[in-house]
Amino acid sequence: MPRFCFDRFCLDSEQMLLSRGEDPVHLTPRAFRLLEFLLRQYPKAVSKRELLDHVWSGGIVEEANLKTLVLEIRTALEQRGGRADAIRTAYGYGYAFAGSVQIDEGTAPTALVSLRWLDGAVRLPAGNYKIGRAPGCAVVIDAPSVSREHAQLTVSRHELRLTDLGSKNGTFVGTTRIDAPVDLFDVCRITIGEVVVEVSRLGKDTSTETVG
Repeated sequence: MPRFCFDRFCLDSEQMLLSRGEDPVHLTPRAFRLLEFLLRQYPKAVSKRELLDHVWSGGIVEEANLKTLVLEIRTALEQRGGRADAIRTAYGYGYAFAGSVQIDEGTAPTALVSLRWLDGAVRLPAGNYKIGRAPGCAVVIDAPSVSREHAQLTVSRHELRLTDLGSKNGTFVGTTRIDAPVDLFDVCRITIGEVVVEVSRLGKDTSTETVG
């Protein structure tokens, strides 16, 4: 599946990953779906009705929710040095992607681990990723119990390591609060503040792993 690249950003549909360079950019699943659809339809404008049907799968939803997603995308791009006006408003009609898009047929960085929680999900390639409430974190969990920079996850082909970053409400592996870096099982459950996150290494038979 091709990647869509623009202004040093790349969107990978297969890995459900938006990145700028080697750094993941957080979007909620619906905002990611909206941006992906606009990139696929580039350069034409897409009607609000078509966007609502696509993002919410035909469910009944108000146009204000669409505006909220567009604002989320613009903010995320701008905070990472991109152009907020890359999402253009076609007044009285809908939205269009207004940047310059290139389709990259090359091989994207391979996602090695999946994180899933109640309101979101992300797949991550090798790297060090901050988890927290701050928009600049690689994994953004917007919950009151989560500190702005709460924890760090180190991902490689041979390692999954979780470190608490002095959070107020703690980081837990299973039911144990950690105060030093901890190596994770390939499949486990961690808790960031009060938010439960399911962690799973990709591309490996993990059926016999114990959940922490």
